[in-house]
Amino acid sequence: MRFGSLRSVLATLLAVAVCAGCGSSDSSKVSASHYVNAVCSAIAPLEKNVATRSSALNNTTAANAIEAKKTLQGFLIAIEQDAANALSKIQSAGTPDISGGKAVAATIVKAFTELRDAMRVAVTKSKSLPTDSPASFKTAAQALGGSVRAALSNIDSSGLSNPDLEKAAANDPACKSLSSG
Repeated sequence: MRFGSLRSVLATLLAVAVCAGCGSSDSSKVSASHYVNAVCSAIAPLEKNVATRSSALNNTTAANAIEAKKTLQGFLIAIEQDAANALSKIQSAGTPDISGGKAVAATIVKAFTELRDAMRVAVTKSKSLPTDSPASFKTAAQALGGSVRAALSNIDSSGLSNPDLEKAAANDPACKSLSSG
């Protein structure tokens, strides 16, 4: 069972967020540098955990479909929790004190809300994966992976570009540490 493409979709979303400097709907104004540091620091654990958990999932061999389903569900639940944690921290980052900062903040909060929600849907769908045979599980798990990729690719990342935040992100150690930074 391979979910490397799920990781690449998440990495793309993370890259878009870093380029934008990320966001929040909070009305408290913070400097661009403080904002991007807070957001990149929120994203870093999600990125690390997706990479680590994807690698572990890819290297897991299940004895049967029931075991494979439990492993996949554990992966999806953990990623959904990681996305929820990142979202919470992004929402707490404030609003960058830049032109259009409130709109950029709202857009990135929306994007990470959609990420979390896509993972929640995947967790729910994983509960109905068949375990009567390895072949039927594999087919259904692959379809679920495709469904997750489609949901993630539909996340609206338009409106995130801002030169002030991009400049601040380029100089921020937390943003530089991200693989997409």
